[in-house]
Amino acid sequence: MNKKIVVINAGSSSIKFKIFQQDNLRVIASGLCERIFLDGHFTMKFGNDQVVDLNVSMPNHTKAIECVLEQLKNNKIIIDFNEIVGVGHRTVLGGAEIKESVETTQWVKDKIRENIKLAPLHNEPELTVIEIFEKLLPHAISVASFDNTFHLTMPKHNYLYPIDQKVTNDYAIRRYGFHGNSYRFITLQMQKILKRDKVNLIVCHLGNGASITAIKQNHSYATSMGLTPLEGLIMGTRSGDIDPSIPIYLARQKISIDTIDDILNKKSGVQALCGSSDMRDVQNKYDAHDENAILTITMYANQVARYIIDYANQLNNQVDALVFTAGIGENSMFTIKQIINKIHLIKFHLDEPSLANKYHEYKLISTSDSAYPIYCVRTDEELMIAQDVNKTIENKKG
Repeated sequence: MNKKIVVINAGSSSIKFKIFQQDNLRVIASGLCERIFLDGHFTMKFGNDQVVDLNVSMPNHTKAIECVLEQLKNNKIIIDFNEIVGVGHRTVLGGAEIKESVETTQWVKDKIRENIKLAPLHNEPELTVIEIFEKLLPHAISVASFDNTFHLTMPKHNYLYPIDQKVTNDYAIRRYGFHGNSYRFITLQMQKILKRDKVNLIVCHLGNGASITAIKQNHSYATSMGLTPLEGLIMGTRSGDIDPSIPIYLARQKISIDTIDDILNKKSGVQALCGSSDMRDVQNKYDAHDENAILTITMYANQVARYIIDYANQLNNQVDALVFTAGIGENSMFTIKQIINKIHLIKFHLDEPSLANKYHEYKLISTSDSAYPIYCVRTDEELMIAQDVNKTIENKKG
């Protein structure tokens, strides 16, 4: 039997998926269900650039997943559902007790449910989708791979908040950090690239959601996201770091908690400053001398630069590489240049010709006299999750 692994990234109104060949973890199909609860849209790429593009009713997550499985079968990506031996789920927050990717036992699902209060936009749909797959594919091993577990190695002085410690303990308040599967992948890649068993890195995961992590001897040492993915950098629609009194002030102006949450998570960041959450749009406006775009890029670059300086200091400036990854970090050389130009305490030097070079997995974009090398590295969170599924399958065999 030609065994497959399915990797799922579920959101409140969308489901991203990738199908891997189990033996060599080659991607054989990938796609997206979006506009769940609305009109529904399904896309999938497979084979030699074959594409399926459908408008299909998706009144809930169950119908969306049924659509995925049906299309996999209709397009002969699978012949029998028994070929699917494992399903890996990108899960945002499991708390501090779950230390690694695990099979979704009842205890694990209870922990995901318990943390819905900290990550309602992510944990709730992820738990829903886990339970749907368990019902539809009861024979397949189900694995949750958590965004926060990579950051559980942070020292206490980097994850503790300076607030009433009884409140901290009663409500599980701490810096959890996110994008962990991406940071795991980048760490492993940089070990190979630099040919070192242990690496110290500053990794900038810059996408619509964005964070920065200081990695010390292969482990997370400090990270910009906190109790939730809202803290840290200016993001596509999230505010990032702001005065914590702002939501209190707004609440006292009789603005509801739900409205404040919506403002900070969905109507802030780059979108609020420039009218678009897409950095490509911002660059186009910047090139046209749009004042709001210039302001946005200045604020964005300043903040990323500030974190880079902070983390270099925390690593005693013993840094093996500065790495840019995710959608913006992998592709927007314009944004990277703006960030590097804001850093003056560390002497970085970009290699201008290399910025224009196309690349597959990674490229070096700094000159030899740079304080330390700067790389763009393409991340692969889904591959990490697929590996977790394989590892869980092997462990169950004993």
